[in-house]
Amino acid sequence: MKARAKGNVIVAVAGRVMSALLVLSLTGCPASAKKHTTAEAMLDLRMAQVLLREGRYADAEKAYREFLKNDSKNPDAYDGLGITLLSQGENRGALAAFNEATKLSPEKPLYRIHRGMAYTKLGQYKEADGDFRLAESSTDPLDHLDLAVQLGKLRQQQGDFPAAEAFYAKALSRDPKNFEATLGHGVAREAQGRLEAAAQDYLDAVKLRPKNADANLHLGLVLVTLHREALGRRYLERTVDLDPGGDSASRARLILESLEPAARK
Repeated sequence: MKARAKGNVIVAVAGRVMSALLVLSLTGCPASAKKHTTAEAMLDLRMAQVLLREGRYADAEKAYREFLKNDSKNPDAYDGLGITLLSQGENRGALAAFNEATKLSPEKPLYRIHRGMAYTKLGQYKEADGDFRLAESSTDPLDHLDLAVQLGKLRQQQGDFPAAEAFYAKALSRDPKNFEATLGHGVAREAQGRLEAAAQDYLDAVKLRPKNADANLHLGLVLVTLHREALGRRYLERTVDLDPGGDSASRARLILESLEPAARK
């Protein structure tokens, strides 16, 4: 979800930013004519978009907050701020930002999808379902792709793995190379005991994002469970190399240590 969700916000806002700056340059209007269209504020927004795209979430958050000091009525900025906070695990702050975006532009389905993501993270499943249902009215095919992925995550978190698998499959029918749907599809299949099928999904996810530690971890773990320890070890070791200080690496190290005695026999 993350890649498309971020990209949609960035592209939409960037177009408005460039249009505003072009009008200022052509008309010669003073930068201070309107508080929310100052060149300085526009640069804050442009910088926030770039930082968000680069995954520099703390810096993007700061830039969005700076912009909102000058334009507190910009729903795209609140939505971008929400994405940065959600990406940093600040789920309640993200929900507050998405609430503002939705209040300012209640008709935009993407904001509903993003708020549903925050509700899902917070375990507020009824509220998440409500936002996702409202987003079904969207005419944008990309919104429906995002919606299928997020419904898959919601059902997965609720423990309804057959439903999660169905939603991930729906997302993959729209975009066979969607990383989140591919990985989630594998998680749903593994939870139902279909390890070989899950391994194929995880392998596909690793092919899509070779440097993603989580995908490598999932593949390594399921291969070890399938008694393909030599191959599984390779992906677990790669997980450690990719994310040496992260949770994925910690889990990979534990499994690798458990394999040590068997390896010495």
